[in-house]
Amino acid sequence: MQASLFIWLSLCVVGVECVYIYFNIIFSHLRDTVINTLAFKPPSKRGYLLASDGTFLLDHKLWPSVSVNKALSAHGLVCDHTFLSGKRGKRISSIYLRHTDSSVSVCVPRLLIIFSHGNSTDLGYMFTCYVNLCRCLDVDVFAYDYSGYGLSEGKVGEKNMYRDIEYVYDYVRNELDVSPENIILYGNSLGSAPSCYLASMPDKYPIGGLILDAPLASAIRLQLRNLSKTPRFDAFVNVEFLKAKDLYPTLIIHGTSDGVIPIDHAIELASIVECRHRDLLSSCSVDPGTFVSAPFSFRDSCIDLVKTPEDYLRTWWVSGAGHNNIQIDNSEAYIRTMKTFIELCRSWRCM
Repeated sequence: MQASLFIWLSLCVVGVECVYIYFNIIFSHLRDTVINTLAFKPPSKRGYLLASDGTFLLDHKLWPSVSVNKALSAHGLVCDHTFLSGKRGKRISSIYLRHTDSSVSVCVPRLLIIFSHGNSTDLGYMFTCYVNLCRCLDVDVFAYDYSGYGLSEGKVGEKNMYRDIEYVYDYVRNELDVSPENIILYGNSLGSAPSCYLASMPDKYPIGGLILDAPLASAIRLQLRNLSKTPRFDAFVNVEFLKAKDLYPTLIIHGTSDGVIPIDHAIELASIVECRHRDLLSSCSVDPGTFVSAPFSFRDSCIDLVKTPEDYLRTWWVSGAGHNNIQIDNSEAYIRTMKTFIELCRSWRCM
């Protein structure tokens, strides 16, 4: 009798567990479907195309010149388009904007920005932005389109977006042979999610800097403010990703009048980053004010520039700026801020 009761109870437990797993799968699929349908809006018309020989061309209806490399050569730049191999052989469209000379100086390699763009755009529409970063900051830029955007194959989706940047990082490290300390992630708007996602795995994907431009804290926080915990069904959870980031210079930019993603999101992320930096510094058994050795393998000869958690984090709240006009209406201040940050990234790890 007792044995039968035990078997019956065991079967009940197994049944409950099966039902729980089943509904978890259904809920997860439903959540992904809703997020992927509502969040991702690829542009209806691509801003670029490829010539028969694979040359990257801007849409002649949108740009005065389609001869990209001829125009870039005057600035000592060249643009290479590449299809990266993604999940299940799906191709990721990417461009590598680089200087024709190899480095800033003999002893200082040029930094490379991995740029994750916002929603409703692609490599073509963003091309001028990439060129300006290369020219004004003396950096190289590697940019890509998410699955389902531009000429990238596959379906749009949060998980696919995260996989895309992993493939991009691996390509930059293994094929372009860029050292981790020379890689800076730049996430604009929705692009802050893949950037923060990658930053949350510093052991697997070490980097030398992080820029978040008009970032979101998470999807649900666009509708509900002052959440103390992140729900399981939330998406683009930068508030959680940044809790696992490593110690390196971080810049957060946001417009005070942003009507798409309120500045509260950036302020919350800045607070998380500062707390994370303090925890990392305090775990190093030294006074944060005289910190001499970062968790990552950076050299300490220029640590006098970076002494406190506040020095690792730079914020720029742009007065009166909206979601998409910071670089346009505040171009001089934007470049000045970016130059200062890039120099911090160079100096912090420089011999």
